[in-house]
Amino acid sequence: MVLVFQIILGVGIAGFLIMAFRKIPVLLNYPRRPYEEISLKQRIVDKIKKIKENANQSNVLHNAIIPKTEKLLRKSKVLTLKMDNFLAKIAGHLKRKKQEKKEKDLPS
Repeated sequence: MVLVFQIILGVGIAGFLIMAFRKIPVLLNYPRRPYEEISLKQRIVDKIKKIKENANQSNVLHNAIIPKTEKLLRKSKVLTLKMDNFLAKIAGHLKRKKQEKKEKDLPS
């Protein structure tokens, strides 16, 4: 019985050594780093793409963020137009003052 066990053990070890010696050259040809390192910029771009894909499927985006963003943009547009109107009034007032001063300085 011990002899049978020793034979099986010897055949097993021999088989293991044969496979190991055949695979060692193949394993040595593999690169040390299995994956190519991706640059930080590429990882950021990939993350942004993933977030965009998930955001299009999210109800939170459509129900909360988009309406608030639209409202904010409309308010900023109104504020910009009011500021433009105010600055136009100031420019017109300054132009009139300049004209009045010019007419005043001219000898009649």
